[in-house]
Amino acid sequence: MPAGKLYTRMAYSEYEAQRYFYEDGSTKAYAPRDGKQRDFDYDEQTWSFYAEYGLFDNITLIGSFDYKETEWTFQSGGRNGFVAADKTAKASGLADINFGLRYRLVAMDSGALSLQALYKSAEAYDHKDENLSTDIRLGDAQDDFEIRLQFGHSLYPYVPGYFNVEAGYRWRSKYMADEFVYLLEAGVDVTESLYIRTKLDGTANVGNGDDPFANETNANANEIDLGKLEISAGYKLTSSFALEASYFNELYGASTTKGETWSVALAAILF
Repeated sequence: MPAGKLYTRMAYSEYEAQRYFYEDGSTKAYAPRDGKQRDFDYDEQTWSFYAEYGLFDNITLIGSFDYKETEWTFQSGGRNGFVAADKTAKASGLADINFGLRYRLVAMDSGALSLQALYKSAEAYDHKDENLSTDIRLGDAQDDFEIRLQFGHSLYPYVPGYFNVEAGYRWRSKYMADEFVYLLEAGVDVTESLYIRTKLDGTANVGNGDDPFANETNANANEIDLGKLEISAGYKLTSSFALEASYFNELYGASTTKGETWSVALAAILF
């Protein structure tokens, strides 16, 4: 962001998952430690706030936080001829908080190469006194540090659009495996007011997560992979405000839920 400029994005999203990625990438119903698959339904509503502020022309401050309402319904029991019963766990509140810096290493006529450092904190929610049979954790209950190399370039005058490529590494502070992170993004202006973009946002674990238990797939639940595709359309209400609608589909992964997200957002450039 140019010095003194503030970009903000307020979004509301709904996520639903009824399938689970296993270590081999296949998707099935969730199976807990006893190895018996059970149907489940996970729903999450999120209010998210993201901001970038141009501290200097080559240094941008970054910050974001989420407020979540979650509900997890799953089958329990069902042994000795009894029918499985549905159980529900819920949680709501502030989730992880992120803040960091982006430093522009190289400025080009139509692009830039930047280095971004991001810190994620789990201090906004209580994860020490949880009852895992009734509570849903609002995050992974650990702090992370991430560094990314980012390259973005305009496609003008050939196409009224742009592309971004990002790659980096995320260090996890506790039991979760460290991760390689990557992102591919492209966008184009359809008209002066209407624009579309697509992103592939992914993580790949490095295999150093703690193994809490073994299940029927011999998977480590703390070694997670995920690839998420975003398709968004935006409409510029003015030169400073835009309304966006987005769809996210989790294409591939391991040791995590597989779901879909719908989102609407208001983006603004202030000051």
